[in-house]
Amino acid sequence: MVINFGSKLNNFSGKTYKFRVSNVGMSTSFNFRIQGHLLKIIEVEGSHTIQESYDSLDVHVGQSVTVLVTLSGSISDYIIVASSRFTDPIVLTTTATLRYSGSNSKAHIPLPSGPATN
Repeated sequence: MVINFGSKLNNFSGKTYKFRVSNVGMSTSFNFRIQGHLLKIIEVEGSHTIQESYDSLDVHVGQSVTVLVTLSGSISDYIIVASSRFTDPIVLTTTATLRYSGSNSKAHIPLPSGPATN
């Protein structure tokens, strides 16, 4: 799993950002989430969709989704997580940091949990 902007992404509180999340290299689905933030789906596979908000979403093999994320939390760092699905007991996880501009505090641990694996 690759997060293309590197390990840290600097952004401004109150702004809304668009993320395009694609599963191009996994042989299984993965779950994508951003600590303390909702993901509003605006597009799936290039087609507009009913805009619903979720705290995490599954991206299946070969699928791309586009989400809007409004930075409405306190100025801090937040963890972005992508973890494999349906691979129990082995779960592959990668992380990055969403940093609000002006943040001097680290993201809270533990990682935001994904959906149940059973």
